[in-house]
Amino acid sequence: MHILLACDQNYYSKWGFNLLKSIKKYNSHSWLNLHCHIVNSDEYHPDWRLEDVDYTTEEYVDVSIAYLQAVRFLVASKKFDNNEHVMILDADSICTREFTKEEFINVTSKVTVLKHHKKNAIHPWLCGFVTLGTGLFRQDYANNLLQTATRSWKYGHDQDILLQLHDVHQYTPAPVEWICMGKANPKSVFLTLKGDKHKNNPKYTDQLKRYL
Repeated sequence: MHILLACDQNYYSKWGFNLLKSIKKYNSHSWLNLHCHIVNSDEYHPDWRLEDVDYTTEEYVDVSIAYLQAVRFLVASKKFDNNEHVMILDADSICTREFTKEEFINVTSKVTVLKHHKKNAIHPWLCGFVTLGTGLFRQDYANNLLQTATRSWKYGHDQDILLQLHDVHQYTPAPVEWICMGKANPKSVFLTLKGDKHKNNPKYTDQLKRYL
């Protein structure tokens, strides 16, 4: 059973490192594997690596934001078999409480996706919290991403493909017990921040610090 995040070195130092620390703080379970994929990592400063976290790295010259948004889904399709339970998170999230193995299996056995709270949102399904189920979703997602050359990906390519695949895989909306955006919910395992409105506002960032 796995939790996966991916980002570049700068975003990892600012956000991903603390996400992993918070998961380890509340959930140091032997059954849970944490995997972090870093694009353009700084191998000359190894202090950024945490114990008991599985790291992979890659070098990508002139990497785009669109690639950084979507690379986690390419990693997931290559690294994890279809029968493995995988949860994918935005690096700018934080873990706020413990969860059980049974809870994890229950949510990851289906394709569970964070749904936008606005009914008319351009992207009603969000990549900030995705579980892959135990079918062909991870391969379908990666294959559809790669129908366009990675150098041609536009911002939001990951969410465009997520929307395209909804009719095929029939997502389950992520329950509030697992994820909330912006304002912390005592029920939620994870809190995630979206956009500059949250990330540059102490009202929201102070919430993250409380859980560290």
